[in-house]
Amino acid sequence: MFKYYLEQIQNVSIWPIISLTIFFGFFILLLLWLIKVDKKYINKMKNLPLDTDTPNSQGRSKAAKIGAVFLMLLVPQWGFAQAAESSWDQETVILWVLILVIIIAILVLMVAIYTLNVLQLALRKPEESVSVKKQGWWQKFWEKINDRVPQEKERDILLDHNYDGIRELDNHLPPWWTALFYITIVIGVIYMFVYHVFESAPLPGELYEIEVAEADAARAELLALESEAVGNIDESTVEFDNSEAVLQNGQQIYDMQCASCHRDDGGGGIGPNLTDAYWIHGGSMQDVFKIVKYGVPQKGMISWEPLLSPVQMRDVSSYILSLVGTDPPNGKTPQGELYQADAE
Repeated sequence: MFKYYLEQIQNVSIWPIISLTIFFGFFILLLLWLIKVDKKYINKMKNLPLDTDTPNSQGRSKAAKIGAVFLMLLVPQWGFAQAAESSWDQETVILWVLILVIIIAILVLMVAIYTLNVLQLALRKPEESVSVKKQGWWQKFWEKINDRVPQEKERDILLDHNYDGIRELDNHLPPWWTALFYITIVIGVIYMFVYHVFESAPLPGELYEIEVAEADAARAELLALESEAVGNIDESTVEFDNSEAVLQNGQQIYDMQCASCHRDDGGGGIGPNLTDAYWIHGGSMQDVFKIVKYGVPQKGMISWEPLLSPVQMRDVSSYILSLVGTDPPNGKTPQGELYQADAE
């Protein structure tokens, strides 16, 4: 059949086919444009400065549209009229062409009506075309936990109280504050049952005693290890040690614990001078170790036994004896009795 139509069309003038092709292409372009039309594009169309108020402009616009429609309809008919003169075997072809033209005209009319409806809807609801900025999740959450009354609505919560022109607002507590308040109540109830009703956890005082006992046990274990390593050191067995490691460790302890009263160089401050040969409580290694261990509470010197191990007390006592005879400048006046090791 297609071959038969080609044989019939070969003697027909080319003008009706060209006009029909242009008309059909125009329809396809119009249809594609309508498919791609969105709300944003319609808003742009609304803002175009169209002069639709004057009757003359409306008349010219309508006349132009009618003329364009007639022109599109007459061009294929004019072509077909020319083609009819050239051949008498074209009746079937012309019939099909007319049917296509009628179908296309109906489709174009439907598309035009749809376009007018879309534009009319956009003009009726301009507020919908305005883009509204959506609130983020954080802004919504912030407003919800604060629940603040807007300033323009504060008149609704204004109380009758008037203090020299100062008015009071009946503001309620923000939800986050009340939530924290209820949480503290729940925590308080749990605390009461855990610590006072069921006694499943120690109170702060009991916890302190437990920690002190653990510290004493750890210290006793450390002292036992030191005793195994260097022997049992006390005021009766201690001996002076001038080795570099012992003196260096003793100096560190002296600088941290003793220098505040006896000066960095041992010249004496609140406490007596440790660099001369005069001693208040004796100048032997055992005497110095005993003073470090038990202290002199009546003179303000504390006992270092709870804080220092026997090895540390030996080291700092050895360092103190190593300062004898250094004679630092501006030393404190000697106190006590002259000690001579040879005299013993």
